[in-house]
Amino acid sequence: MRISLFWAVSLVALVVFCAWWMIFWFPRRRDAGYFFFDAQDSYNAKLRNRTLPASAEKGTFEPLLKHYIGVTQLLITVAAASIAFGANTQQVTPIVIAKLLLAWSIFFGVLFSALLLYRYDEYSQDLESYTLPWYSTIFAFGFSSLSCFVVGYLAWGYGLSSQH
Repeated sequence: MRISLFWAVSLVALVVFCAWWMIFWFPRRRDAGYFFFDAQDSYNAKLRNRTLPASAEKGTFEPLLKHYIGVTQLLITVAAASIAFGANTQQVTPIVIAKLLLAWSIFFGVLFSALLLYRYDEYSQDLESYTLPWYSTIFAFGFSSLSCFVVGYLAWGYGLSSQH
């Protein structure tokens, strides 16, 4: 039985997501309750064994949210442009693999942005709604997007260097 290149790359991308999810979930699983988006909420909760900077008293997540979304927009734009205007996919297998990884990077990036916005909105209604599974999922989507982006461009570079 022969597996298609699409399904092989898709399996790798999903394994990357699962690995990142476990990396974020596993170390925090024992004492997981909920997480704070806004530093001011953490400051007001007066958690023991936690030293916060003075800026935490009035700090919110909103400026960081804009940065996360901005970086994700750039990643998605560059990846989409590379897929659309890049090398011909009939040339070499590494280029096809690169384009598939970049497509997964876009997919993960869109899910990262959408879920981050959704969870922040939910958090603004309920401080205890940002739980470990959500935390792990959002960060796994973000880092999976970045990982697929980087590996996709490494594959692209390899594909370009192997053309003769």
